[in-house]
Amino acid sequence: MRGVKTPIGRTPALWQIGGMPAESAVLLPLAAGLTLLGLLIAILAGRRGRKGRMVQGIGLALLPLALYLSGLLGLVWDAVVAVGRWASSTVLSPTIWAGFALLALCVVLWVVGGVVARRTPKRTRADRKAAAPAGAATPKAVSGRGQAQQRQAPPQDDDMAEIEALLKSRGIE
Repeated sequence: MRGVKTPIGRTPALWQIGGMPAESAVLLPLAAGLTLLGLLIAILAGRRGRKGRMVQGIGLALLPLALYLSGLLGLVWDAVVAVGRWASSTVLSPTIWAGFALLALCVVLWVVGGVVARRTPKRTRADRKAAAPAGAATPKAVSGRGQAQQRQAPPQDDDMAEIEALLKSRGIE
């Protein structure tokens, strides 16, 4: 190993065979192993007659190798390492746990608000007019001559009037 030099001129460390960076020494076998495992599972799914799932499995199995060859697996690796370092520093930090508690409260309030909004009946125009104070002015339709007109209810037949009276007697409007 002493006589081997990298293209840059530095002697590689023992784990860097042929000058390969340590990250690639870990990521290439990891990507290849995950790809082979995924292909094996996809082939087993294909033998069971699930051809569509087999094609999906092959596509998913090739993902780690594609990420490695495109250089994005190194980016994912760096993100995982950064999250690991951050998580190890948050174990005993009360400030960060207070932030997590506040984040959890935000999520709970959002979900409860959505449930309440779905269960609350929507108010119609008639409900809003009924809820308005009695002394409040209501807009009135003005005719072409400038006089206020009241809207007339459409004429009802006797059966509808009877049903309406029955509903009113039971407190249903």
